[in-house]
Amino acid sequence: MYIHLNDSDISQMPERLRHLFLEWLPEHLKTKNSSSSQGLVHKLSQTEVSPKQLHIFESPTQEENTEHSHVRLSQLFDAGITKKGMSVRVKLKRGVAKKLQRDYINGLEISAKGTIFYKGEEFDKPSPLAKQFNDGEVNGWEYIEVKKNDQWIRLEELRQIWRNTNDSK
Repeated sequence: MYIHLNDSDISQMPERLRHLFLEWLPEHLKTKNSSSSQGLVHKLSQTEVSPKQLHIFESPTQEENTEHSHVRLSQLFDAGITKKGMSVRVKLKRGVAKKLQRDYINGLEISAKGTIFYKGEEFDKPSPLAKQFNDGEVNGWEYIEVKKNDQWIRLEELRQIWRNTNDSK
């Protein structure tokens, strides 16, 4: 059997499964001497898969380590900090708020994957989403809030909860 997984497929796995899979796969391919696994390695080397898609077989670069050290919205979801259907709002910068005569964009929510969809685009990082509504770069962790237990909480606070939980492991 041949299964093709790219970065997107792997990034959508629940965090714990993704971690276990990425630890298991290289060892499995090294130690398994069957012709089917050798065929898999041979087939992988001959496919049109980009090197970035195969980074699970290599040591990550410093740039990739930095990229993967950032917390994603789906990680908050996988940890149970956010849940499907939670209301989301985006704070507007002063100039934009004045022009639109409101302080927030409402009507967004956490998806079944833990991400936020807006105009057909899926956001797993908050800053690109916050930028959609504001003129220029903004820190989405500061500008996006989730309604949890009937209170609006900045994503920054939820990210800190996630970090405190994961730092203690």
